[in-house]
Amino acid sequence: MAREREHEDFPVIYANFVRITHGPLEFLIDFKRSSPEEPNADAAPPLVRVVLHPFIAKSFLQALHENVAKYEANVGPIPQPDVPPPVIH
Repeated sequence: MAREREHEDFPVIYANFVRITHGPLEFLIDFKRSSPEEPNADAAPPLVRVVLHPFIAKSFLQALHENVAKYEANVGPIPQPDVPPPVIH
C-alpha cells in the first residue's frame, strides 16, 4: 500500500523528444513533446529538465543500456525510427 502512495506524489509526463546538453559540471536533459499543435519538438519548451552530475549521468547511461538490453531480450529488438520528413504548413 505504501508503495502505491509513493507514485501519487509525482507527475507522470509523456515525452517523445529529448535534448541532452552539457557543461563542465553537469548534464542537462530536457524532455519535450511534439504534437499536431507543435510539430517541431525542437522549438517546444521543455516539459521537465533533469540536471545530472557527470558521475550520475554516466551511471544513468549504463543503467539505460542494461535496461534496453533486458527489454529487447524479453520483447524483441527495438526498431530504429525512420527520419520523418519535415512538416511544412
